[in-house]
Amino acid sequence: MWTALVLLAAGLVVWWVMSQAAEKRLNPNKRDWESFVARQVAEQTAPSSYPLRRKLDFSPFERALDRLEAKTLERLQTLTQQATIAELQALMQAGQLTSEQLTLFYLWRIRRYNDQLGAYLELNPGALEEARARDQERQQGRVRGLLHGIPIALKDNISTRGPMHTTAGAAVLAQHIADQDAFIVQKLRAAGAVILGKNNLSEWANFMTSQSVNGYSTLGGHTRNPYGPFDVGGSSSGTAVAVAANLAVAGIGTETSGSLVYPAAQNSIFTLKPTLGLVSRDRIIPITAAQDTAGPMTKKAPDLAVLMSVLTGYDPGDPPTQLAQDFTFPAVPPPPPATLRVGWVQHTQRKGDLEALERVAQTLQSLGAEVVSVPFPEASIEMMPVLHAGMRRDLAHYLQTTGAAIRGLQDVIEYNRQHPEAMRYGQDLLEVSLSHPLSEAEYQALVQKNRQQGGEKLLELMQAQRVDVLLAISNSLSLLTSTSGFPVVNFPAGYRESGEPIGASLVGPALQDPLLIGLAQAVAARLGIHRPPILR
Repeated sequence: MWTALVLLAAGLVVWWVMSQAAEKRLNPNKRDWESFVARQVAEQTAPSSYPLRRKLDFSPFERALDRLEAKTLERLQTLTQQATIAELQALMQAGQLTSEQLTLFYLWRIRRYNDQLGAYLELNPGALEEARARDQERQQGRVRGLLHGIPIALKDNISTRGPMHTTAGAAVLAQHIADQDAFIVQKLRAAGAVILGKNNLSEWANFMTSQSVNGYSTLGGHTRNPYGPFDVGGSSSGTAVAVAANLAVAGIGTETSGSLVYPAAQNSIFTLKPTLGLVSRDRIIPITAAQDTAGPMTKKAPDLAVLMSVLTGYDPGDPPTQLAQDFTFPAVPPPPPATLRVGWVQHTQRKGDLEALERVAQTLQSLGAEVVSVPFPEASIEMMPVLHAGMRRDLAHYLQTTGAAIRGLQDVIEYNRQHPEAMRYGQDLLEVSLSHPLSEAEYQALVQKNRQQGGEKLLELMQAQRVDVLLAISNSLSLLTSTSGFPVVNFPAGYRESGEPIGASLVGPALQDPLLIGLAQAVAARLGIHRPPILR
């Protein structure tokens, strides 16, 4: 009996130590940022071999790519960096552009740049056929929706029907083909989108190991920042890079805590982490349904609203999306209100953050907003137990729903143990999740407690300071926004002396997503600071 107790105690100590290490990694305000970033950059940029890396298959497109004219490429290089989705639609409607041309252009760029960037895991072999079909429909007077003929990239934890795979970057799921498209992919297709392919990511959405490297997966290798030797961010790394490097018009990533916001900030693009419940999580490989959501990643702020107008909707299979039943997301973001009070959260992570936020604050003031300094909202929220317990329960549900060959977390762990090359940085988070002591009842109670605490902390700060919106650096408020389910918009706010991008975030109460997009659009337009990466 004493031996059993000693072993139990030892196991709990190990679990606690691993959880503390993981929390320091996942909670941005417990990090030594410079050390964290230095390790990330060293790993991401070091010469590496990837024995299990999936090679992109361009064979369905080779003939068409060989016929692509230089003058068409030159025209589209400039156009696609500047045009919004609405402007691309107008050109297609006027007969000045086709979806086939646009899709072929992006396939050309992927072939040219993906080896150095690692943004894509797999291409949709039917992408060009889908584009041609959308062009034919347009000629016949049938336009499906706001995304008709627009090439979109998907993070590879979002399920797609065959022949594309859905893998989360993991070797154990290398041959997994989901039973059907995720609910949001069905909505994208219904609106006319062309699915270009699946993006690389931090394996298992950055919840495999406390030693993980942003943008690394066994099947994709390291994703690299197109701006230079800088941290790419994670876990929606490949989608952020695909958008920033103009390897897609836009993309759909996911977030549990910071996984949309941080890579968007690091790659100088726009993203929205939506209010939890606006976007279905059906057939998205999970960490925990308590916090997971999908969201758009774009080069232009208006495109966030276009994509959200498509993605938002009630899914009977995902009860929290009842919130979306009576909510219509406007495809055109509203302008900032005449009177707006913004709380500038006094917190930075790295050198250069303060100067960037000062520029944003000045820009907000030039737009008529009142900007006041507010303290950083310190909070003690137990997020890690929710992630661990959620991973154990929700991953099993996903695997069984989509017809995977494996049934749960135990199978993943055992596969990796038998194939060490499938876990370059370890799998301690998966192992802790499997043995985590939280019961189902305790899990549900903690989810509700965290949601209440996160929401109250943000609302108390906003009410005490009488502000409508919070301004913060990058993912610094992710602990609170992820647990509360509140929306966050991140937008390009500048660059460090090295050229590394800096992102600023706007946070508001639930369902204020359109306001945040409209405000980000106005600020970004007035700042005029964004510059695309230079690829060679």
